[in-house]
Amino acid sequence: MNNTYYELESRLESRQERNSKQNTNTANPSNRRIGITVVVLLWIVAAAGAFFLAYYYISDIQKQLTQIQLTNQARTEELNQQLTQLQTALQSNAEQAEILKQQFTAVESDLQAVKEQLSLAGDSLSTSAESKQLLSERITELSKELSELRVSIKKLEEAARVY
Repeated sequence: MNNTYYELESRLESRQERNSKQNTNTANPSNRRIGITVVVLLWIVAAAGAFFLAYYYISDIQKQLTQIQLTNQARTEELNQQLTQLQTALQSNAEQAEILKQQFTAVESDLQAVKEQLSLAGDSLSTSAESKQLLSERITELSKELSELRVSIKKLEEAARVY
């Protein structure tokens, strides 16, 4: 009888072990499902967070790029205006230089004519003090005008070099 008792008891223990294994097997799938669901939800939240973070970051960069583009556009327009003003000033200076060169040439030719008249007149001028005085004054005036024109031409040349 003892033998049968041990057999029954071992059978009962093996059944209990089987039942406990079945209980743990049935509990494991539900625990696994919950765990998998939690992991999937965490991944979804992380992906959504990363998406929104990237969206706002890219949006901020686009705003900065737009602002830079507007600033560059304004500066380009300003530089174009300055360049136009500079070209106008250079053209004006070139025109003034040409006018001064023409005046310089005219003064030089007048001075040359006076010198020729003086050389032709020669001795007759020495007798006429009044004529000599007038010619001397004219030469002085022409010399002053010539030196003023030279100064003006130098200023224009320096202004042209600055630009």
